[in-house]
Amino acid sequence: MENIIESFAERLGIEPNVARQSISITCRYFILNSEPIKATGLLSMLPSSLTNLFSTDEKNESKTNLENIPPEEVIEKISNECFNGDKQKGKKVYEEAIKLIKSKIW
Repeated sequence: MENIIESFAERLGIEPNVARQSISITCRYFILNSEPIKATGLLSMLPSSLTNLFSTDEKNESKTNLENIPPEEVIEKISNECFNGDKQKGKKVYEEAIKLIKSKIW
């Protein structure tokens, strides 16, 4: 996981702890917005370093519930929790985190 985090942080010019938190928020959104059967498959395709970001309860919930969380809500959460409300930075990190997650499953 650290290599993924370090690389992500370096590429975006952010601290590794901010990268970890941003990827965690985005990964949860990505899985919870998937149909339960797809979420199970996605969880199995992601490296354990990313799936370890989920609690057992979250993993189980993703297998039974579909959420419709809009990307704007995730961007706002990243912006507020990681960048003192800077939505431009939040959006950039969100977009890059989605690319990272997709690259690990496809």
